[in-house]
Amino acid sequence: MLRILVGLLLVTGVSWCYSDSDFDGVSDEKDDCANTPVTNLVDRYGCSIIKIMDNDPVGSHYDVILGYIYDRADYGTSESIATLTNTFQADIFMDNWGTELFTSYSVSDSNRSDSSGMNDTTLSLYYGYSTLEEYNIFLRFRLGAIFPTKKNDYNKMDYIASVSANFIVNNYALFGGYTYTFVGDENIEFYEFQNTRAFHVGLGYYFKANIYTSFSYLHAESIVKMMDKIKSVSLYLFYGIDNNWFATLSYSQGLSDSARDLASNLRVGYYFQ
Repeated sequence: MLRILVGLLLVTGVSWCYSDSDFDGVSDEKDDCANTPVTNLVDRYGCSIIKIMDNDPVGSHYDVILGYIYDRADYGTSESIATLTNTFQADIFMDNWGTELFTSYSVSDSNRSDSSGMNDTTLSLYYGYSTLEEYNIFLRFRLGAIFPTKKNDYNKMDYIASVSANFIVNNYALFGGYTYTFVGDENIEFYEFQNTRAFHVGLGYYFKANIYTSFSYLHAESIVKMMDKIKSVSLYLFYGIDNNWFATLSYSQGLSDSARDLASNLRVGYYFQ
């Protein structure tokens, strides 16, 4: 059941006999879970089904997400390359634990021999929990392995570790994260690879429980030594169609020569409960 605002009830003229203290759409007399956060989807008893903020479920849950990305980049050269990417993501969650599989296939208009094909595949393990719940702070830790499914002579296994945090006050969400990638690729002529660090910060807003938007900034190191830092800004929109279907739309703009000039990403997913 999606959240509704008390103001809508006032318009109907029947609010004098209806009380919903935590604004979850379930009257207090039938609400078995008082004070659920405004960003959660709830069942008919007023208890959380899904935490929209992190797509983080309560109890067991899994989902499948299909995506389509268009990006354009020149990386400081005179050649602008457009790439179309189809993505597949599957998640399984058990209480605080979760796993994620992400893979993709790209086609670009580059003249290079590897202009199309599989990209690397990432398998991740997550652990998330709420801390200082009176302040609505949620932490998530991630460990992952990046398998070299993109075929070339130097591509080897990489590993990733990250931590992220979300802080919600009223309808606003302040979030950020830090990621370290252990790069196993072998050096090749003219290119020397390195481990990388990246961080992002952002601010989001919940218009309703099922409609969320955010603005964020990314600052990351390139895996190639001597290249500029990767800097970009992004806009993101989440729409919960119902308790199962959801869609996201994002757009990013590069701020440095080493970043993609622009990228747009449309994803559609389904929650299995």
